[in-house]
Amino acid sequence: MSSDIAMHAQDLRKVYRLYPNPTSRLKQLIFGKKRQYYREFIALDGVDFELKRGEVLGVVGRNGAGKSTLLQLICGTLTPSSGELVVNGRIAALLELGAGFNPEFTGRENIYFSAAVIGLKREEVSLILEDIIDFSGIRPFIDQPVKTYSSGMFVRLAFSVATSVDPDILVIDEALSVGDGEFARRSFERIMAMRDAGKTILFCSHSLYQVEVLCSRAIWLDGGKVIEEGSPDKVVPNYQNFLDSLSLDNPSPSAVDESVIEPSTANEEEEDKKAPVSNKIEASSTVIASQTRLDTISVAADGIKGTHFILQSDRSSLQIDVNFFSHVPDDIPGVAIVIHAASGNLITSCASWSEGFYPEINAQGRGRIRIDFDNVPLLKGRYNVGVLLFCPRGIMLYDERDPVATLEVEQKGVARGFVNIPHAWDPENKETTTNKRWSAIDARAEHEADLLALFERAFNHPMPIAQWRWKYKLSLSPGTLVLEDDKVVAFNGAMPRKALFNGDELSIVHIGDSMVSPESRGILTRKGPFYLSVHHFYQNYIGPDKRYPLSFGFPHARVAKLGIKQGLYCEMDQIIQASWDTQEANSLALEYRPFTVEDEVASNALWRAMQDSLDHCVIGYRDFSWLKHRYLDKPNNDYRPFIAFDKATQQPIGVVILRHIEDNRLEILDIVAAKENVTFLVDIARHEAYTLNANAVFVWLTGSALAWYKDTHPVEELTDVIIAGSAVNDIEYSLSTTNKWWLMGGDTDFR
Repeated sequence: MSSDIAMHAQDLRKVYRLYPNPTSRLKQLIFGKKRQYYREFIALDGVDFELKRGEVLGVVGRNGAGKSTLLQLICGTLTPSSGELVVNGRIAALLELGAGFNPEFTGRENIYFSAAVIGLKREEVSLILEDIIDFSGIRPFIDQPVKTYSSGMFVRLAFSVATSVDPDILVIDEALSVGDGEFARRSFERIMAMRDAGKTILFCSHSLYQVEVLCSRAIWLDGGKVIEEGSPDKVVPNYQNFLDSLSLDNPSPSAVDESVIEPSTANEEEEDKKAPVSNKIEASSTVIASQTRLDTISVAADGIKGTHFILQSDRSSLQIDVNFFSHVPDDIPGVAIVIHAASGNLITSCASWSEGFYPEINAQGRGRIRIDFDNVPLLKGRYNVGVLLFCPRGIMLYDERDPVATLEVEQKGVARGFVNIPHAWDPENKETTTNKRWSAIDARAEHEADLLALFERAFNHPMPIAQWRWKYKLSLSPGTLVLEDDKVVAFNGAMPRKALFNGDELSIVHIGDSMVSPESRGILTRKGPFYLSVHHFYQNYIGPDKRYPLSFGFPHARVAKLGIKQGLYCEMDQIIQASWDTQEANSLALEYRPFTVEDEVASNALWRAMQDSLDHCVIGYRDFSWLKHRYLDKPNNDYRPFIAFDKATQQPIGVVILRHIEDNRLEILDIVAAKENVTFLVDIARHEAYTLNANAVFVWLTGSALAWYKDTHPVEELTDVIIAGSAVNDIEYSLSTTNKWWLMGGDTDFR
């Protein structure tokens, strides 16, 4: 089996023997060779699947479909009746949290006990014990018996233990976030961090929305069999249609009573009987108790406020003004609007984060956003409008109000259904000129595998999954992709960055990983995949009134020329190479050491000093949070970060990031320092190159940044790499930054 495979199942079966009474079980033991006193229940029947390392696999299905049985087989608490199951790596499971806790033991004793069950030695547990206790937030009670804990304390401790063992594979069964308030947010962030770090995850959930957003693949189980496997955006809608058909038919429960097998499964079935099947968003999302919550919501139709409205189809307007509280600094929630028919069927929804719009939040944490619907296209009928408040990634639900308004829609004409889709009749039956070959959409989590495959085809080498997730960690969407018959043939990546422009803070976006499939035809034409991938993102997200006022990229001359010709790019600046020979440092006034996370305060002070000379430029933030993400957290990084000090005063004078590249040169990737201290940082680089026997020191940078190096007398050489901005929305605004960009190689690995 390939080392890239984390889990492999082939013809996996689990069969239970169901006895009508204990006497029959005894008779089977005595007379089993002559007669069968039981009936068989097949929980899993020939299940096949393969899970690669770094993949996130979602498992969906009704209660009794075999999901819990499958997870228990994977975790080793059950053994298969037949078939093959191979698991490569340590598993951490979030199933029934705390099921193995001994109520008489203290919290501390249960940590050791639970970790031992997972497979950790006592010495290993001791190394992470304090982190487990700190994360749980129950330190004052850690030496009390867990039978004295509240249910919330119990769950906190159980979750902390389960997620602190650095697993290769994480198995989650309806436990994406636990507890309430702040802990629920932190638990969610921990799981997402494991996902972004490239951990293999198996996620079993009734939350179809979360499966579609989080997972790169999905399987649908029913009756112990795999009904469908593939991309979540295909599997989930098909499964939802299946649930809808059951709801319409209102069938009697057909699942076998499994109470003699698994009591938990039987309980789940009882819950299913109580709750009708629905495709409402809120039915598949768990609302956590949080200080981040909805406040006032104002709804108006045709300018009149209220909660019950009579609308005219295709004529009336609807406005929804949402106010909320956010208790986490720099955590900008997203708002979703849902419209359901009176039957409960979801008609449509929209989400602020997926469309690049973010609420305004003041210093007191009060947020506001408004959405307008013009010429509402609903057909006659009764509809309910709901408002939901999500985390910034649009996965964890903070709060909901549904309904906030009821709509009674009237119409002219005899059209039937829910919505009137814009259309035009063609009396001559001519072919339209619309390009139906390619379509551009926002990239989502489920496209990850396709995008990595495209990267390898385009650049002839693979992109590690952990590096891909690191690169787009700060992005709500990786960018824009182009589909040709459901195949990804182009991609335009976008990585947001906090920046300064003329001293004012704004959000900019770095455009990178622009790639097209080499086997596609017409990829560089005026309306081909390259054009569509760039234009879609620029048109929707970049401009003075958009999510990102400015963008920057680093295309070489040929691609830049093509983008300018197609009206996508404008040239704002150009990259220059500056170089020096190596030399042994002769200054006795300076010392330096590796830059680490312990240097947060010093690096932030250096960044503030650096800003004083940059009120005329566009420059990306170089505070500690950026340095940590960009250089310390990058998977498999090969950087040499240093912080320099004045020997006499021990005051920090600058941070310099170096990289030893393949042609035996040392590159200065980045600096954080006041302008007058740049010479010292170049001396450090030249000295490091001398100790490494490197041939030279060089840096790629723009003219504004080069001005800081003039006193070091570098050899300057113009490259063919330009700084490209958006020419799609308000090109004059982009061109106002011409020759004002302060960029270095560390602003991206564009070399």
